Amino acid sequence: MIKAIQRRLGVTADGIAGPKTLAVIVEALQYKGMMKGENVCTWPAVQRAVGVTPDGVAGPKTFAAIAGKLDIHLPTMWPSQAEVRSNKSIFGFSGDESNLVNVSLPYPMFYEGKKLSTIRVHRLVANAVKDALTMVFRYYGAERIHELGLDVYGGSYNNRSTSTGKAKSMHAWGIALDFDPERNDYSTKKPKATLSRAECDIWWEIWESVGAVSLGRECNYDWMHVQFATL
Repeated sequence: MIKAIQRRLGVTADGIAGPKTLAVIVEALQYKGMMKGENVCTWPAVQRAVGVTPDGVAGPKTFAAIAGKLDIHLPTMWPSQAEVRSNKSIFGFSGDESNLVNVSLPYPMFYEGKKLSTIRVHRLVANAVKDALTMVFRYYGAERIHELGLDVYGGSYNNRSTSTGKAKSMHAWGIALDFDPERNDYSTKKPKATLSRAECDIWWEIWESVGAVSLGRECNYDWMHVQFATL
């Protein structure tokens, strides 16, 4: 939630409600006439301006209110990995193929050299996946997509454990997708991983706009992977 606000306001999207983030939020609220005067660069002052309890705790309620006042679209908040692995989240049980649906692709993808027109994902993330890929196509176009390897598909649903074997992978619910796996495998880090490079920043921002999480952007490993579950 905070990262979406940080990106919109032009500060580093590190997820930390620090002084720089506070300052740009105050500046934005002042510009809209919602805060006035000096010495207002505090979280309680911001909270009073956006109509939440001024307890000084910059949490989800505060950021939701800030986003509403500044007309910032917040992505869907998906369950955490722990919730998903409990088999009690909105995604149900791992390995339940009755939850899977086919998504028509806005541009062709290739899986092990085979051309695809659809991919199979969990029904609850299907619209988000299609929206993200449509935005990718509109921004990059077919030629640039191919140049960057954004059409090299590594799969989604696979009822398996993680690479470390310690827990179920998000793929087991069909809520994770892999792209260009040969050049962005689990251990390849930035800048060697091709999807970590600057030309792919918009690719990741598009996925993040629908609430998806990049393990590469968050942890600098597994750059091929994007998932609809928080860490």
